[in-house]
Amino acid sequence: MRTKIKQVALIMLLMVSFTQAQQLTGRQIMKKALNKSSWQDMVGQVKLILTNERGQQRIRKIKMYSRKRNANESDMLMRFVAPADVKGTGFLIIEHQNSDDERYLYLPALRRVKRIASSGKGGNFMSSDFTYYDIGKPKLDDWKYKRLPDEKIDGYDCYKIECLPASGQIAKDTGYGKIIRWIRKDIWVTIRSEYYDRAKRLWKVLTVPRVENISGVWFQTDMIMKDLQNKHQSEMIFSDIKVNQNIPAKFFSQRYLQRGH
Repeated sequence: MRTKIKQVALIMLLMVSFTQAQQLTGRQIMKKALNKSSWQDMVGQVKLILTNERGQQRIRKIKMYSRKRNANESDMLMRFVAPADVKGTGFLIIEHQNSDDERYLYLPALRRVKRIASSGKGGNFMSSDFTYYDIGKPKLDDWKYKRLPDEKIDGYDCYKIECLPASGQIAKDTGYGKIIRWIRKDIWVTIRSEYYDRAKRLWKVLTVPRVENISGVWFQTDMIMKDLQNKHQSEMIFSDIKVNQNIPAKFFSQRYLQRGH
């Protein structure tokens, strides 16, 4: 009898969980996906592989640091370490919950820090197919969300979310008229995104061939962005990721960015 009661209780719990999942809105799903991480800071290596329409490749190596200032705001520093022509170049993002994020680029040849204006967020990040906007975390309120029918991607059950710009200015600044994201239900990680231009034509596709659990945190450790219109591709491969390393706050400043190393 006790075993039967436990079985009934388990079935009821599964039914409740299923019902709750079915009732989630697109915005609720995106909010959970954006705020799922439990780490306080992280450091890692990035290999950026740029492939042109002729299949020719260029490889760049990056050291990346990131930290959470609070539950809603983070900072990120990316420092190029190779090859020689980009070594010392740095990119800094300082997130703000209620205002525009700050984005800064340090170019060692000019020995100065340049702020990326909001209107420049749609520009290509270091000649890659990722934009400056793609590199940072999306702001929840910048988009309006619609939950589409769930789908499987690579065998994983996913939520499918349509994201539309909340204003014409967001569309203009990012260059995107629509984004569709597929988020794995089990780990709340995006494993595919489709980016449409302002005319709603399919522009780029992001795939995530690999995700890894590192110290209890799920990371996208291989991301491929394909530009279907220009026949380019950029791949970011992450390695040596370490979390909760007590990274000093000074790392995420213009002064440190300008050091160039």
